[in-house]
Amino acid sequence: MDVSQRREVTQQMYKSSGGFELALSPVLLALVGLLIDRSLGITPILTVTFAVVGLAGVSVKLYYGYKLEMEQHEACAPWAKRHD
Repeated sequence: MDVSQRREVTQQMYKSSGGFELALSPVLLALVGLLIDRSLGITPILTVTFAVVGLAGVSVKLYYGYKLEMEQHEACAPWAKRHD
């Protein structure tokens, strides 16, 4: 496997992790919130808050990552203005 193939495989593996991030981040944060809630005796408050914050955080990360990737594609496009 040459360098360009390894680079492509690595990039594809990075892109496939977005689904796991989207699913697991809110769940893990909700579990942390649940543990804290149970120790404080206020069960649903931090669980829901941490899950919403986790979902919002991963959504923002995916949005800006997508936006950056599209800007990079746009800069390499044939119609992009070149500053030579």
